[in-house]
Amino acid sequence: MKRPLYYLTMICTAICLLAACRKMDDNYKEFLAPGGIIYPGKALSPRVHPGNNRAMISWLRGPDPQVVKARIYWNNYTDSIELNIGEKEDTVRYTFTSLAENDYTFNIRTYDEEGNVSIPVEVSGTVFGSRYQSGLLTRALNASTLGTDGSMLIEWGAADTTGGAIATEVRYTNTDGELATMQFDARSDSSWIMDYQPNTSYAYRTLFLPDSLAIDTFYTDYTEQTPASKIDRTAWTATASTFEATGQLPNGGPAEFVLDGRTDTYWHSRHTSAITGYPYWLAFDMQGPVQVTRVELISRPDYYREDFTEFSIQGSDDGVEWRTCGTFTLPDQTGPQSFNIIGAPVMRHIRVYMTKGVTVHSHLAEFAVYGVEQ
Repeated sequence: MKRPLYYLTMICTAICLLAACRKMDDNYKEFLAPGGIIYPGKALSPRVHPGNNRAMISWLRGPDPQVVKARIYWNNYTDSIELNIGEKEDTVRYTFTSLAENDYTFNIRTYDEEGNVSIPVEVSGTVFGSRYQSGLLTRALNASTLGTDGSMLIEWGAADTTGGAIATEVRYTNTDGELATMQFDARSDSSWIMDYQPNTSYAYRTLFLPDSLAIDTFYTDYTEQTPASKIDRTAWTATASTFEATGQLPNGGPAEFVLDGRTDTYWHSRHTSAITGYPYWLAFDMQGPVQVTRVELISRPDYYREDFTEFSIQGSDDGVEWRTCGTFTLPDQTGPQSFNIIGAPVMRHIRVYMTKGVTVHSHLAEFAVYGVEQ
């Protein structure tokens, strides 16, 4: 009566042993082949890390403890390099130098102490060099403005992040008189430097990584720049297309009221007689050439919703021939409002040319220029 139970036990034992053997075969089947040929463990997860006329090849050693060396082939197996693999080396790395800028295919084969060789593993990548370098562009700089507290605000144009731009580097003199360097993410639209030394220039360049695995960073040439600051208005003269001579006194009327540093005084277009309507203009002789990076306007605080809404900034060398440097919309808000002048043109005369407003009248409390005196 016990024999059937005995046979059943033997059958179950045999099945378990067979399953265990199959599992063991699975662990080592990549190292064995029919006919008794031994294949050492191949290179796992190989990668090409590109650089500047060089490249690093890396891969995971894998579970085979018998692997002791590897050979890397390239140029259709016409060139190769052999390297030893340490017993405790989890990741194998080798750096090729003095490579021409090109696309490469590498083949990796590993060996054990008996000279058995693995199946080849292929990996491809690109080596960069002067051709890639020549196509790199320093990101645009829209404006840099020096504050009265020793800070400098830099406003950047778009960076070529799709082409590998990762950062912008700024080299400057700090308030201790020392040369300092800061890097800013290429995705940032603006950057602050809080310890900038006034009356000095700075230089900036853009950093590129051609690939996320790259081992070398590429740099554009430095571009020299002087930050803008608020231009002294003491010697300026102001004129206007029209102004109210008496009807807005004592706080409103003539054009020079926009240069007195007070927001409770203002220029006002004529409104008691001979009302012309838009356009109106306010012009300023800065008494010397200025590279203008931005302008600052302050609306009349108690009537900021009734002033002009659209205007242009125009520049001139002689105060007669004018060129438009930018067209803007003036928001309905109080306090200083800044408008960047693209290209930072040089001019001696500057004017606000107002083309549209809420009413037939116009007014402005303050006008200032940020730039670099030439």
